[in-house]
Amino acid sequence: MLANKSSQLNLVGTLFLILGILSIFNLVFLSRIGERMNENSLANADIRTPDGKPYDGFKQQLAMQQTFLLGMLIISISFTVISLLTGTFMLKRFGHRFCLVGAIVTMIVFPLGTIFGGWALFLLCNREIKQLFQERTELRDADFLD
Repeated sequence: MLANKSSQLNLVGTLFLILGILSIFNLVFLSRIGERMNENSLANADIRTPDGKPYDGFKQQLAMQQTFLLGMLIISISFTVISLLTGTFMLKRFGHRFCLVGAIVTMIVFPLGTIFGGWALFLLCNREIKQLFQERTELRDADFLD
């Protein structure tokens, strides 16, 4: 039974790595959105208010769009790093708490992240899996002392 759960944990760790690699492509899409925002014709248009003053609303809108894009970029990079680290830690049986937190974070991404994160939480909350992580940690400590 432990071998079955261990192989499932290996599969989930591999799927987390694949999810992290696929999320790298979000950066390409975000860069294309940024290029299209810069090509926005309304932001470069010479529009004036009824009293003849230049209208500054488009500059504020462009600034808000750029701030939103920067936030999405930061979230995308963070998610990619967390997914890759969680998958690596699951495969190496290192950092049980980090794997729990990583599984919870990936549940935000619907539907794949929710499925993988739920499956990982189900496995990581098992006593035998916790013991695998503890044994691995104790092995590392013993190797360090030699």
